[in-house]
Amino acid sequence: MTARLTIVVAVAAAVLAAPLQAAQPLLPARSSDQVAPRVERAALPDEAGERAPLSFAWALDPTQPLTAPAPQAALSRSYWETVDAAALQRGVALPLTAPDAVIQVSPVQGARVLRPEQWEVRDPTGALAVDRIVDAGQLRATGMPAGTGTAMVRTGGSAAVGTYRLQSTQAQGRYVVQVLEPNSAIALRLQADRQQVLAGGRVVVSARLQDDGGSTALAAGRSTTRALPAAGEALLVAPDGRSWPVPLVAGRDGLQAQVTIPQEVGTVQGLWELQAFVGARGVQRDAKVAFAVAQPTARFSGQAEADPTARAVRLPLQIGAPGRYEARGTLYATGPDGQLRPVAQAHSAAWFDAPGTAELRLPFASVALPRGYAAPFELRDLQLQDQSRMAPIESRSRALTF
Repeated sequence: MTARLTIVVAVAAAVLAAPLQAAQPLLPARSSDQVAPRVERAALPDEAGERAPLSFAWALDPTQPLTAPAPQAALSRSYWETVDAAALQRGVALPLTAPDAVIQVSPVQGARVLRPEQWEVRDPTGALAVDRIVDAGQLRATGMPAGTGTAMVRTGGSAAVGTYRLQSTQAQGRYVVQVLEPNSAIALRLQADRQQVLAGGRVVVSARLQDDGGSTALAAGRSTTRALPAAGEALLVAPDGRSWPVPLVAGRDGLQAQVTIPQEVGTVQGLWELQAFVGARGVQRDAKVAFAVAQPTARFSGQAEADPTARAVRLPLQIGAPGRYEARGTLYATGPDGQLRPVAQAHSAAWFDAPGTAELRLPFASVALPRGYAAPFELRDLQLQDQSRMAPIESRSRALTF
């Protein structure tokens, strides 16, 4: 018994002391991957956060396939515009394509606060078309944020299709008018080709004004969409409020925006947005999509060392700016049928004080392999995060085989 225990301890010690395999290059990046071509210096935020190192792993069920999150898409049946008092006193034309539309009016700072009954909405025949009107207090009672002076009008299910007119002879200042047509067949679909991008990089956003039969047809599964010829404009908006106009160019299936991110992304954390304003045949729609923008403050060196026995992966880094960085990845193992399936996920984070070289290790050994699973392994969904600046720097769908 003692001899057997000695052998087991000796084998375990040998495994723990075994060096990682020689460095090997990461697999070639795919078009959907994000790889930093360089590293840059950057100031630390005022609150840089935790500095203690941390690493952990947990098991995954190999029978449950993993799906990568898709870039954000937006579908809009609404639009908004800012109008001045002169236009509202004459009456603002609002083309409506379906019954039961909702019109919300909110005063901009400095504008006169009006009571709901001081607003008129008339249908294409000139008749009053107000099924219900509510004020800011009633909206807030439902949990909806609404500023003082906000009013919401509903045209009703029997309302005709055509150009309506919103009017108030008491208007003074500027007001934001928002129109929502939940039953309209015409919608704007906005789709970004990626959910994260580096400073100076590019995001392609498609804008398609379409007739999809309306929300009722979609719910019943009867939708057959067709694109409508449209034109519009777009605006890139940073978290700190800066904005840049972006042209929308007509393509084979709608409009497209080639969005180039500025090199100077600022220090305010948050998602960037592309806002699109599109119209056709008098119908307006607007929508926005969001994506993360990162400054390349660090990068994977392009090499890695893996130990299939200890199931550990060493990832050398190039650091451009002090901060806390995190690597995360998913281990795929070969199953009894010879197919690779996900068996574990690991995270590792540490603080680095100065630019230079560093490393993070992904420790999968604490997770027992499912019965029948073994090498060869593959590291997938490898990511590098700048935790200090809340920024995703690199991502590789397939990173390493060992």
